[in-house]
Amino acid sequence: SEARCARVCAGTTRRGQTTWNDVNSKGGKLNLSVDISSCGFVKVPTVTTSVEGRLNHHRATGLAAVYRTTTSSFEMYVESMRANPTNGNAESWGWNVEWVAVGYIC
Repeated sequence: SEARCARVCAGTTRRGQTTWNDVNSKGGKLNLSVDISSCGFVKVPTVTTSVEGRLNHHRATGLAAVYRTTTSSFEMYVESMRANPTNGNAESWGWNVEWVAVGYIC
């Protein structure tokens, strides 16, 4: 049955272990690709995200926006003009992603 195939899978990019990619350092834009392949989805899941950290994540936009979701990964683009997270700042502020994916494994 369909219910038997449904799965909720959750994870984190881990505090102190998340490496963000600078997209536009002047504009304060970052990108992050998150691996969800261990969930075993066979169809593209629905993904919900939250960004956690010690400083300035409350000033950022795009924290819940998910892009290019596949059965094995998704991407995020985060931007902040008031507190520029590029050039290693997001890492020093402890920004990491907590995520929940809901999808099918059969």
